[in-house]
Amino acid sequence: MKVPNEIVLLFAATSLGLTGCQADVDPDSSTDTGSESSVMSAPYVPTLAYDDTSVTLVWDKPDDYSDIVDYRVYMNGQSLGLASDNNTEFNPAKPYIDVFEQQDSDNFHHQTTYLNFKVTDLTPATGYQFSVAAVHSDGQESTPSPVVSVTTASFSQVVDITDYGALGDGSTLNTSAIQSAIDACAASSTSAYGCKVVVPADDSNGAVFVTGALFLASNMTFEIETGATLQGSQSSEDYPLSQGYQLYSYRTNSTDSRRPPSLLNVLSSDHMNTTNDTQDGYDHRRGVFENIRVTGGGTLDGSGWQVSGETADEAGNTLPYHAPGSREKVYTLGVLAKNQMVAGYQEFYPEWDGDVSTVEYQEQINRDLYSNRRSSLATFRGVTNLYFGELTLHNPAYHGIMFLENENTVFAYTTTQTFDINNADGVEFGNSSDFLVFANFIDSGDDCINFAAGQGADYDSSLDDVNPTQGGWVFNNYTREGHGVLVAGSHTGAWIEDILAEENVAFMTDNGLRLKSTPATGGGARDIVFRDNAMKDIGTDNTHEINGVEIDNRGGKGNGFIFTLSYSAGDNVYTNADSAAYFHDITVQNVTLDNVDASASAKAVIHSDAYDGSDSSLDYAANYHQNIVFDHVAIRNSKVTDISRFKDATFSHVSFENWESGYDSPWQISDSENVTFDDVTPQPQEE
Repeated sequence: MKVPNEIVLLFAATSLGLTGCQADVDPDSSTDTGSESSVMSAPYVPTLAYDDTSVTLVWDKPDDYSDIVDYRVYMNGQSLGLASDNNTEFNPAKPYIDVFEQQDSDNFHHQTTYLNFKVTDLTPATGYQFSVAAVHSDGQESTPSPVVSVTTASFSQVVDITDYGALGDGSTLNTSAIQSAIDACAASSTSAYGCKVVVPADDSNGAVFVTGALFLASNMTFEIETGATLQGSQSSEDYPLSQGYQLYSYRTNSTDSRRPPSLLNVLSSDHMNTTNDTQDGYDHRRGVFENIRVTGGGTLDGSGWQVSGETADEAGNTLPYHAPGSREKVYTLGVLAKNQMVAGYQEFYPEWDGDVSTVEYQEQINRDLYSNRRSSLATFRGVTNLYFGELTLHNPAYHGIMFLENENTVFAYTTTQTFDINNADGVEFGNSSDFLVFANFIDSGDDCINFAAGQGADYDSSLDDVNPTQGGWVFNNYTREGHGVLVAGSHTGAWIEDILAEENVAFMTDNGLRLKSTPATGGGARDIVFRDNAMKDIGTDNTHEINGVEIDNRGGKGNGFIFTLSYSAGDNVYTNADSAAYFHDITVQNVTLDNVDASASAKAVIHSDAYDGSDSSLDYAANYHQNIVFDHVAIRNSKVTDISRFKDATFSHVSFENWESGYDSPWQISDSENVTFDDVTPQPQEE
């Protein structure tokens, strides 16, 4: 198994580190005086994470970071300040992390350090040199790292959508005007900085631009300015099914899995939907598009569901509140979601007048439509080099932001406010590689940060046209109320692998680390490192008073750590994989979890199950989840564990405090092999 820093350093050595930016590292610019394990490597610029006046830097932790409490960034040899202070200014997660740590009166939790820094107010087309130094608990700094030399961009062409007739009056449908601006601007561009299309905040007619599905092109920046909103039309006809896509190719799928386009799209025109008996809407190709930036500080609003009101949060802000939707409730609570379902039914019953009180719902059709006919906020497919950042994300009819078959993707500095919209995952990576997710606030209606890789035999990793989801770094995020913090699955067919999640904080999510699949889905998750994270109130029904505000955990009940093959396979029809799914080489390290009240109705704090061989319909041998490591993990006020079918698992320096009543020990382990314990509190009882 790869050790954590090897996973991180993979990015520094690949195109994710310096793609598209004029950046060079000078290895002779500093002299190392510390031990080899504490030497700082040079910071680097993630894919397209810079423009004409700003540069975003990230860096790897040194091998020995146990005494590091912060980092200081230097530009041209002069201090720019501490990473923690910079995150206060730019990272929407930081106010929430601050409150979380202020509530930690006995210093139980892991304290977050920040591995990113945004430099602003720079001059276009100008070179700068940056380095980073570690700050230790005694205030001393390490020797600065080698420098990285960066040259800012200069935009060749800037297009305002109002110049093409778009009106920000909150009612005019601007699809044609905005698409014309995109097409004209990108036509001759050869880089992400050759074309910038601007959605302005100061249009004389307002700053809410209504539109149907839009399609971005290679080599462009799409900027929604701070104060501007790109709002999805509520009409299903503004998201033509013929311009949509299929998420997967099942080949044997008898159901209708065609999806309409999202509000923002990157989709190849030669792979869009035709009829249900074709798979023209499926596209496994990578590298179809390149060099795309979506940014600007504004809002992307999908008009998916009714907004029921607002709710106060722990940082003194208000969040939109959506009544929990579902397939049954979409006709009363949905907006675009309802209209797209109605339009779907009219495909099957053209004579129907759209009165939802009179339609005879057929169960399979209803499931198919609900699983596929709703638009997400954004779908980017087959893109090499993509930056998505700084936006506020509201009210999708379906998912939030989806990255499919992409390479070199950054998702940063965003605010997701989609609780409790049904299926509204925050961000999802499907069959994609080499991605960074950092400095985001995600209050999600489904999984917060999700990875998927297909289902069944069509996604066996031995097939030529199948790509795993691999090479991800997730850090400095705050996740809240979603179904899981970091989630692999349930679609695991081509494998989800080589993911590092560190320095994140989670509050009131249903689950923490969530690995989920079914035996017949195949593949699984491997080489996942979940380290240096703090979690509180996971899967409980607790209520908190924070800074004078009552905060209810309104989500579902779940597990702090779950490894399961008992998840529902969903409504898709596919051929069973050749071998059963499972999870292996999973490390949980230096993680804290406080569920506040052991009597709260959470599920087992650690739950695992694999395939036990008992299903006569499955031709698989029984299996185990293997090489699972829990190292320096502190858990308190929780349910006991429910661990089954672990093999070659190690629990080292794991402590439980105040677990649920009625159990002499939190260690409830069955049907497992070679599970070892080293310095755990309490010790497992001998059988």
